[in-house]
Amino acid sequence: MMKLKALYIRGFKSFAFPTKMNVDSGITAIVGPNGSGKSNIVDAIRWLFGEQSMKSIRADNREDVIFAGSEKSPPSNTAEVKLVFENVEGTITVGREVSREGLSHYLLNNKPARLKDIKELFKGTGVGRELYSIVGQGQVDKVITASPYELRSLLEEAAGTAIYKEKKREALSKLAQTEANLDRVEDILFELGKQRKSLYLKAKRAEKYLEYRDSLARLKKHYYGNILRIERETLETHEVESKRISEELKAIQKKLIEKESHWNTLRQEFSEMDKEIEGFTQLLEEYKKRQNDLLELKEMYSRRLSDKENKLIEVSTKLDSLKEEIQKLDKRKEELKMISDSMFREIEEKENQLKLIEQERDEIVRKYSEKEKDWLKEQEKHEALIKRLNRIEAELEKLEGFREDAARRLNLIHSQIDSKNERYNALKEEIEGLALQGRESSEKQKELEENINSTKEQLRSYETELEELKEKSSRLSADLRKVQIERTTLRRQQEEYQGFSRAVREVFTRKETFESLVDVVANVIDVPEAFETAISVLLGGHMQDIVVEDSSTAKRVVDFLKMNKIGRATLLPLDLLQSNFYEDAKVKKHPGFIAFAARAVKVDKKYSIIPEHLFGNAIIVRNLDDAIDIRKNTSYRGRIVSVDGQLLSVGGSITGGYLGDSIRSDLIARKRKIQFLAKKENEIQKDSQLVAKEIQRRKDDIMELRGYLRVLQEELNEVVSKSATINRMMHELLKTSDGLKNELEELEKLREEYTTKLNSSYEKKESLNDEYQTLTKEKASLEKQMTQFSEELKREKRKLENIQNNIIDSKLHLASLYEKKEQYSKELAEITQKRRNNEEEIKVLSRELSQVESDSERLRKQVDEQNRELESLKKETQSLFDNIRYQREGKEERFSRLQDVENDINTLKEQREKKRENLHQMELMIQETRLRIEQVLKELEGVDISDIPELTREEIDNVKTELDDVTNKLKFLGSVDLDAIEEYKLVDADFLELSNQKADLEKAKEKLIELIEKTDTEARTIFMETYEKINASFARYIQEIFDGGEGEIKLMPADDILEAGLEISVKRPGRKFQKLQLMSGGEKALVGIALVFALLSIKPSPFYVLDEVDAPLDDFNAARFRKMLERHASETQFLVVTHNKIVMEAASVLHGITMADGISKIIPVEFSALETIMG
Repeated sequence: MMKLKALYIRGFKSFAFPTKMNVDSGITAIVGPNGSGKSNIVDAIRWLFGEQSMKSIRADNREDVIFAGSEKSPPSNTAEVKLVFENVEGTITVGREVSREGLSHYLLNNKPARLKDIKELFKGTGVGRELYSIVGQGQVDKVITASPYELRSLLEEAAGTAIYKEKKREALSKLAQTEANLDRVEDILFELGKQRKSLYLKAKRAEKYLEYRDSLARLKKHYYGNILRIERETLETHEVESKRISEELKAIQKKLIEKESHWNTLRQEFSEMDKEIEGFTQLLEEYKKRQNDLLELKEMYSRRLSDKENKLIEVSTKLDSLKEEIQKLDKRKEELKMISDSMFREIEEKENQLKLIEQERDEIVRKYSEKEKDWLKEQEKHEALIKRLNRIEAELEKLEGFREDAARRLNLIHSQIDSKNERYNALKEEIEGLALQGRESSEKQKELEENINSTKEQLRSYETELEELKEKSSRLSADLRKVQIERTTLRRQQEEYQGFSRAVREVFTRKETFESLVDVVANVIDVPEAFETAISVLLGGHMQDIVVEDSSTAKRVVDFLKMNKIGRATLLPLDLLQSNFYEDAKVKKHPGFIAFAARAVKVDKKYSIIPEHLFGNAIIVRNLDDAIDIRKNTSYRGRIVSVDGQLLSVGGSITGGYLGDSIRSDLIARKRKIQFLAKKENEIQKDSQLVAKEIQRRKDDIMELRGYLRVLQEELNEVVSKSATINRMMHELLKTSDGLKNELEELEKLREEYTTKLNSSYEKKESLNDEYQTLTKEKASLEKQMTQFSEELKREKRKLENIQNNIIDSKLHLASLYEKKEQYSKELAEITQKRRNNEEEIKVLSRELSQVESDSERLRKQVDEQNRELESLKKETQSLFDNIRYQREGKEERFSRLQDVENDINTLKEQREKKRENLHQMELMIQETRLRIEQVLKELEGVDISDIPELTREEIDNVKTELDDVTNKLKFLGSVDLDAIEEYKLVDADFLELSNQKADLEKAKEKLIELIEKTDTEARTIFMETYEKINASFARYIQEIFDGGEGEIKLMPADDILEAGLEISVKRPGRKFQKLQLMSGGEKALVGIALVFALLSIKPSPFYVLDEVDAPLDDFNAARFRKMLERHASETQFLVVTHNKIVMEAASVLHGITMADGISKIIPVEFSALETIMG
């Protein structure tokens, strides 16, 4: 158990200086005259434990707890209170500190803490600002006159059930949060469930689609891969055959050329024949030429015919392909129409089913709502019955208690009326004596108050002046900071050469390297503010010129800039500069003339050459008109600048206009601004010193007035205290007198009232009993009916939930059907459009085919015509040979040879034509094969076929059948959403996770309900055990204090015993139970002491602070109080503020409180040590 070792106070109320008060294990008495500060110790302890009411600690505001100062001691800036405890674990220090600025903080072992931490530390001990361990002055009767619920809180603190209530509050809060989370999770699960069902169907379709797509890819790979292999083999065979025919054609062509060469030789021999044969030969040559021409034409027409036939094959192939595709599209269109018709029927059927289900649901909802309304009405009736029955029970119990109480009270009233009449007459005499003393004190108080008010008025005036001076001081401080910042900024800019070129900055960054470096022109010269603009215009870029003492330094700077490639700079070596200045006396006489620029600036004597070199004889005039006038009417030819910066050059050009915030002007003005700001800073500091002196003087005046005010206030306090004491006594006596008078009147009324009520209570009891029986029967009937209602509602609710699930499933299925319907409609539209496009293309290709066939037929006719003409030429040639043979019998042998060669040539030509025809047919076959290969390659685009097995023709046909089947299945699926698979997985995972969360929340809810029930059970058990013990203890103390009296702490009726209020009843010996309000101050104090000690006997607090609780007690009862303190001194510690000598005798340590100069001090006296010294 904790043990209080010491109290430390500093700056709290009248304890100006650090004060430590050691606390003994038993009884520590705090004594001293009125107004010495005894109760300030109690206020300090209450304040430490978080007292927020300033009235409770006798203060108007927070600053009132801080020592306000006295004549000899200044006011404190802070107030601090600490309590030092000791337990088995060591020393614990609890503290609180506050400052005049309003800063307040708590300390736990000298470390910052919260009030909550301190409350947690002392929870269940009875220690605190509102509990029974600290009883302030005049508050002992408040303990027993507290409300029933305030009394219950005292009992809870003693029982330690507050921690159970806190646990229950936390558990209820967590339960509410858990139920809210559970509702939220169930809502989300409901929505996710609907989404999950919808996505499940889509995901399954997508999975089927992927399965069919993979199968289709595999089958396509095997089918088209083998078809590609076969076609390539066919192409290879055709190409070999084409090559063979081509070689044979070349061989025939070679023989033909040889024969024709031989024929030409023979013909040449015939040319030498006679004239007649020559004529035949000439004619034969013409025939031969014609024959060759015809053969060339035939070959040309044959080639054209071959091209047309190739084109014909290509167009025919395309037409066949398109027609085949149209057939497939028509077939798919028919399939889609069948599917759509079936789906329309299914949708219509499902919609009708859904309407029926929804109608059924609406009907059930309507019935359920009606039944629920009926059930709620019955519930309201039931609750009303329960409330009425509870009220009747309470009234019956109250009537029974009232009858017993009324009988006791009537006996008590008779005895009290006699004793109170005697006391009333004695009080009248005492009141008249006090009234005379009160009038004298009032006159003295009025005089002092007038003096105080006039002094306060003067003090307020001084304080107002002080505030104005402080404001002025603050403004001056702000101005000083502003000036200092601006000056520092400008000085930094000057030192860092801000605004100057990089070359200048780099040179001055290495200033130590160049010893003879002076500064830039802008910093060397001092320019009056009026001429800053004019000088900046004249200088231009020269204000950045670097001044050096000699030319060698200038050369080193130039080398440095050049070597490091930094930039360029102009240097003014003083040993090389020459003056360009001369004064023109005539120009000085002009009214617009102001000054020569070289003389307008100030410069150190050793740098006087610089302005003469830079400005020459340039002058400053008032304005541009003066400049123009000087140039026109005088012989002056130097530069002229106006004050506002308009420049007239030597050559006559004018530069002018608006300058704005020129950087060049700023560079010149920077030096002047720094000097100006330094001067201004000095002035502000002087003004601040004067204001500070004035503030101090006014503070001294205020301190003096406050001291005088405190003297007046102390006098007034004494008078007020005396008047208050008189008034309090007068008030108490008048109050007591009025109270006695009222009590007598009340007692008379009570006697009549209790007599009447006692008689009527019998009738009321009988009436209530009859009503109670009737309502009990009605309640049983109603509960049975409500049970039936509840079962019906549950059945209807389950039915409604099932229908609702059916509706959701139907809507999901309908949504899926609508989606499929949309997909099939879209596909049907695409098929229709594609078929239309194919028909258009067929028309175009058909026209093209007709044209190609027409051209081919025309070319065939031309070839046939050439063949007929060639045949005719052959006959004519044969006839010519016959004529020659007849005419040239002698040349028969030669002719025979020529004829044989001619025949060979014709035979070879026929062979050549056949081979050409064969080659043409082979090329057509190759082209067809290549077209088929191209189509297959399109189907196999991006597919690796290196690993496919080689299939037989039968196996290839089987694969084709499977391929067609899978293709139809994919078409039947329609369009699918592949993202649905992943979406379903995510939603399903969320659904599972939330289902787990729901299960966890339901388990948590069950555990919390169990915890709440367990907490309530434990709290009720402990509360009742503690109540019974305290009630028994209180009864014993009342019996001891009132010599056989009776005392009882009653539990008031309530639904929950933990929420029930408490009521104290006390009965004096020989009297009846009476209201505590009717007791005298001493009797109330005794009852309050009995309650405090009853609580102490069950669960003692580490310490008790009792401030003048013995004040209303006479010596006899004070002796009783002393014995009670001594009896419990070994169990706890008592800090007792008292004026009673009998109570003081019980203390082992006595702390005397004295006050001097408004400051309280503690003088401890340890009786045990004193007894040892005395002997």
